[in-house]
Amino acid sequence: MTRTTAGRGAERHRAGHRMRRRAVVAAALAALLATSCASDEHDGRFLGTREIDVGIHKDLPGMSLLENYTYSGFDNDLFLDLEEWLEGEEGVQVTRNADVPSAARIAKLQSGDADLIIASFSITPDRMKEIDFVGPYLTTVQGFLVDADSRIRTHADLAGKRVCTWDGTTSRVALEAELEDTVSVGGTDAAECVRKLRDGQADAVSTDQVLLYGFAQLEPGENGLRVVPGLTVGAPQHYGIGVAKGHREDCGRLAEWLKGYVGSPEWQANFREAQPLLVRENPDWISRHKPEDELIDAHSCVDKPKV
Repeated sequence: MTRTTAGRGAERHRAGHRMRRRAVVAAALAALLATSCASDEHDGRFLGTREIDVGIHKDLPGMSLLENYTYSGFDNDLFLDLEEWLEGEEGVQVTRNADVPSAARIAKLQSGDADLIIASFSITPDRMKEIDFVGPYLTTVQGFLVDADSRIRTHADLAGKRVCTWDGTTSRVALEAELEDTVSVGGTDAAECVRKLRDGQADAVSTDQVLLYGFAQLEPGENGLRVVPGLTVGAPQHYGIGVAKGHREDCGRLAEWLKGYVGSPEWQANFREAQPLLVRENPDWISRHKPEDELIDAHSCVDKPKV
């Protein structure tokens, strides 16, 4: 059963986890009070505004999906917890903008069309030169999605195969660097790549495994889709919240809140519900995907990763 049929809606999510959220907020506030003091920037505003616009995807099952007027997925759960903190403790209004293509994420932050981006946004050194990140809140690796009856098992099996990736992601770079003998098939987004796989226009889709498992859990079974176990390329991907540069103090406050969230039972509960297939097939999912505080400190609110 998929999350969209079995999961709760946004309001049900709020009610079901209210006590855990309060614990996360309390822990984050305690850390903030111990390490920071008031500033000119924090005068009823956050990131210089009283109205925070958060960009988020709407077409990634398991991460951020809008279906039948209901949002679901791990990124969406993070948004809901962050929204509660910002509105309840920072006193700002939060709006969700669910129309953020991967290729436009940095531009939307730099233009002011979005104040924060929560959209499966990998932290990279090049991107850190243009915007700030808070995170990671999730770590994953790049893998391959295939038809259930596909014979692709190893890197050698991908020789000459048509592999679909899409614009604005790090997936295409890693694929071309490590598997030069594959045939690149382009797509505008993840959903188009999955359609090309189902229509026979591609032999595989390659991107981060958490995204692939989201699509696989929508189409399980003998005639469905599956993530190839153990078949990966590239370095680990660290997902962060994108922030425009110029707000380092509030960026730091957000980083302290995030460490409280990632270290709480809420993070595990949200991931388990959003990614049931991944959790079932990977018993060590917590150690694979949950970042430590040191990793968050090394990548948050800096121009390059701290060594």
